[in-house]
Amino acid sequence: MNFIAILIALVAERLVALRPEVREPRSLLAYVRGALRVIARRDPPALAMAIGAALLPGLAIAIASVVLGAAVHGLVYVLLATLVLFFALGPRDLRREVAEYRAAAARGDQAAAAQVAAAMLDADACQRRGPGLGSVAEAVFVQANNRLFGVLFWFAILGPFGALAFRISDLMRREAIQRADRGDAPAGAQLLSDLCQRVHGVIAFIPARLLALTYGVAGSFEESFAGWRSYLAAESDHFFDANDRLLVHAGRGALGVAWDQARDEPERARAALALADAALYVWLVVLALLTLIEWLA
Repeated sequence: MNFIAILIALVAERLVALRPEVREPRSLLAYVRGALRVIARRDPPALAMAIGAALLPGLAIAIASVVLGAAVHGLVYVLLATLVLFFALGPRDLRREVAEYRAAAARGDQAAAAQVAAAMLDADACQRRGPGLGSVAEAVFVQANNRLFGVLFWFAILGPFGALAFRISDLMRREAIQRADRGDAPAGAQLLSDLCQRVHGVIAFIPARLLALTYGVAGSFEESFAGWRSYLAAESDHFFDANDRLLVHAGRGALGVAWDQARDEPERARAALALADAALYVWLVVLALLTLIEWLA
């Protein structure tokens, strides 16, 4: 059932790519901002409260499903799961952003290109480097996990509960970072930002490593593995908070000479997006095989 929901949600995501406001997570953002205000009242912010806030919406849906029991099965479950997954993905479309960035760069509109680049980079935590254009391609590797693969992984494992937990933790991280970056940031804002980044880092830990491995499968495995070793050497003092940099190392390695020989940053962004698309096809094939095995068992 989950695989069917994934296919429907991915198709629906493509269909509404030109209408991003349809999937704007207004309700989720309102919840996240309220939760951060509550957590921030504790000095220092409590880890248990941050974890609870990330899990609560998905837990509410899981409890509702259990209470409804037999009513939530078959087609009803597929519709519910598809709806949750649809709003947990994204919300911004990575393909559209890369296309807009490349189009702006091609016509020499550096202001528009910088605006798109800033929007992509501002959604990152560790990998973010400001509004400069030099890391847009690297941001593609990271955003693929934040917007798509992390959600798909936890949805495949835990259903709607897992998808919502990942999305809420990512929104909490982004909102907490923005609060801490403000000039009038309240006391403790940086502690809250660090806390939310750690919570999301734990949830993103497994899908980030599976995606890094998939980059190698979809690209140059040997060079991707070399990039992974480079990550281990450079980030040996980090654990859960270096997921983004692992994806950058692995993605750049998987592209191999295509990365080094790219004419410019827009060309690298195109290559990075193509690698992420190839990785998605690998995941879909694996999920289809696992679903088929489950049905035959």
